[in-house]
Amino acid sequence: MPGTEAIRRVVEASPAAVAAHDKDAWTALFAPGGAVHDPVGPPPQTNPAAIARFYDMFIAPNRIVFDVEHDLIVPGEGTGLMIRDLTVHTTMSTGVTLHIPMHLRYTVTDGPEGAAITGLYAHWELRGMIAALLLSGPRGLAAGALLGPRLFRTLGTRAALGFLGGIRGVGGRGRRRAADLLHVRGLQVGKVLASGSTVTATVYDGDRRGLAVVDLTGTEPALTLHLPD
Repeated sequence: MPGTEAIRRVVEASPAAVAAHDKDAWTALFAPGGAVHDPVGPPPQTNPAAIARFYDMFIAPNRIVFDVEHDLIVPGEGTGLMIRDLTVHTTMSTGVTLHIPMHLRYTVTDGPEGAAITGLYAHWELRGMIAALLLSGPRGLAAGALLGPRLFRTLGTRAALGFLGGIRGVGGRGRRRAADLLHVRGLQVGKVLASGSTVTATVYDGDRRGLAVVDLTGTEPALTLHLPD
């Protein structure tokens, strides 16, 4: 497993490459077979060409600022995990800026050239982002009018339709169900996000802050809890 500092370096290199609009540097952070789940729910981008198209669609035309509130690195057997609790500020080509609450999970492994990202999991609410865009006035409406055709042109029909499927999900009912589960376990609950069939929540156990991941795919919720030792 890569060490804590190696995990931090490769994860922090991602927003640095985004800010610099360095496509080669950003795509090089991923291990062979790495995947981008952004947002979690729709089919991921699972090969270098698809990851490059994702960059062209969502990163290249925008100015993106990562406002990170809290990080947590979780050691593991063979693969490490870094979790970021943040807000992403995205300024689109028309000048409208969206403020997107998010939880990011990065899985990281050792590669031939050092630590590499095997999975980027971005938990945020597509439905809420679209609503915010359309309520942002003329610049938001203009951005929305550009976004749809560009999505299909850049990603292709199948991937574009898959991305838009992220509008569906467990929504508010899933958020409430997950929060109730966490309260029963004695945890304080902060930010709660529903992405696909998964709910993530900022949680507090005394003075420990972490992330709960609640999978609502089955009849019973499956909880994974990440807290510092």
